[in-house]
Amino acid sequence: MAHGSSSNIDGNLKSGVIDFIAGSLGGIAVVYVGQPLDTVKVKMQTFPQLYNGMYDCLKRTLKNDGFYRGLYAGTTPAIMANVAENSVLFAAYGYCQKFVCTLTETESVDQLSTLGNASAGFLAAFFSSFTLCPTELIKCQLQAMREVNLQGSQTTVR
Repeated sequence: MAHGSSSNIDGNLKSGVIDFIAGSLGGIAVVYVGQPLDTVKVKMQTFPQLYNGMYDCLKRTLKNDGFYRGLYAGTTPAIMANVAENSVLFAAYGYCQKFVCTLTETESVDQLSTLGNASAGFLAAFFSSFTLCPTELIKCQLQAMREVNLQGSQTTVR
């Protein structure tokens, strides 16, 4: 009996590690694909008065800061945030499904209802939010640094 439960623990650990790695790789891919649009979005949300739309913000960011420094500002914290968020999310989801199975007395995760899977997703997202929020703040500050510095230099002290 002990051998069977040890095998089950090893299988759960292996599954958790695979989910963690998959989430990490997914997080990296999301950042590299979406970072330029995210940078434009943050700049437009933070300083709507400075830009006449998305295209204007993109064009001016490229002109003033270049491709990498302009559109990929804040990439390192974004990667850290997305790797942490997705890896925790992926790893926690499997464990949260098992937890919901225990609460609902469902025999296996394959038999969970849509509400059961949604509950497991909610719980997993709750845990992943603790990794996302601090790094998201740093990323947004880096993305809007140029505009913040411009506004600071234009403010007159009375």
